[in-house]
Amino acid sequence: MRLDVGSRLGAYQIVAALGEGGMGEVYLANDIRLGRPVALKVLPREVAGDPDRRHRLEREAQAVARLNHPNIVTLFSFEEADGMSFLTMEYVDGQPLSSGIPSQGLPLDRLLPIAIPIADAVAAAHQSGIIHRDLKPGNVMVTSATSRVKVLDFGLAKLHGPGLVDAAAATGTTPITAHGGIVGTVAYMSPEQAEGRPTDARSDIFSLGVMLFEMATGRRPFVGGSSVSVITAILRDTPPSVSEVRPGLPLEFARIVRRCLQKDPDRRYQTALDLRNALEELKQESDSGALTQDGAVRAAVSLRRRPVAAIASVAGAAAVGIFGLWLAQGRSGTDRQPAALEIRERQVTSNPVEAPIFFAAISADGRYIAYSDLRGLHLRFVDTGETRTVPVPPEFCFT
Repeated sequence: MRLDVGSRLGAYQIVAALGEGGMGEVYLANDIRLGRPVALKVLPREVAGDPDRRHRLEREAQAVARLNHPNIVTLFSFEEADGMSFLTMEYVDGQPLSSGIPSQGLPLDRLLPIAIPIADAVAAAHQSGIIHRDLKPGNVMVTSATSRVKVLDFGLAKLHGPGLVDAAAATGTTPITAHGGIVGTVAYMSPEQAEGRPTDARSDIFSLGVMLFEMATGRRPFVGGSSVSVITAILRDTPPSVSEVRPGLPLEFARIVRRCLQKDPDRRYQTALDLRNALEELKQESDSGALTQDGAVRAAVSLRRRPVAAIASVAGAAAVGIFGLWLAQGRSGTDRQPAALEIRERQVTSNPVEAPIFFAAISADGRYIAYSDLRGLHLRFVDTGETRTVPVPPEFCFT
């Protein structure tokens, strides 16, 4: 039975329905006593007599009550009124992360400020003996005003500690449900979750890896036409690197995601704190510009030294790069005819007599040119002309 807007539940007046799931109905309400907005997570009357449902609600209250972290939703109370049990929690004015991921993925400067506090919140939960077991973008809220991240929905949490008993029952948005069996939401499960094996904190790290992949690319790493096929993919398939799906992402970020998604828990990050630290270091490098420079060094140094006497001017190379870009974009459709392609030369480097180029190469997509001269290593964006330069150390010689 849904609660009507304007109705009362104990000391709370219902303002709006926020959502509904297997663990209950969520409402925005006004705390009449304190005059503040709260979120109510209500166990409806029709299932209030189910001891398992009530136990899970109580377990969520136990889990959240043990946590005090700026990126975890705050629990106010566990109450009963009018034959219904419910939690009162901090109301987060924002939208789920699942609604804020564009089809092509988030830019890195937007992704990392969200991913780091999520990992930090999960690390805090693990340090308090709590494994979330249902991490997914739908269980992360991003506030409207400050873009602060809040992790919520600890209804499937596994608790470790005196007097805390875990009930292995499943629920979620699109889960497989079996009493004493699989726990979690299928697309974000770890392999051990998918097989119904015992889980520890490293299972949450796999789920975080799935989230990072989706945040970066706009798609999930494991997909299928049914829950069974998704589980099969989780157990068997190795997803592509995020840098393959979305060229331009730092290789270091791709390595972080790949490590999170290892099938063997021993090969993942062993703590969420380690993952948080890796993401923070990546952000620091990105903010300082060192990440881009490091990429330019890798691109240039990895090239075989090739004299460009045959390339009298890199302008010709740029034209070839533009032609390569046309090829990379594909020739599907009858409206793209090679005869109609106009190729224009454009010089993209300084006078080769004044600054001779020792070697150069063009990226496969034609967007970048990497080259070296006496001044250093350069990575130039063909479209914009922007150049990133790393000065050559005195001991580095290209001759």
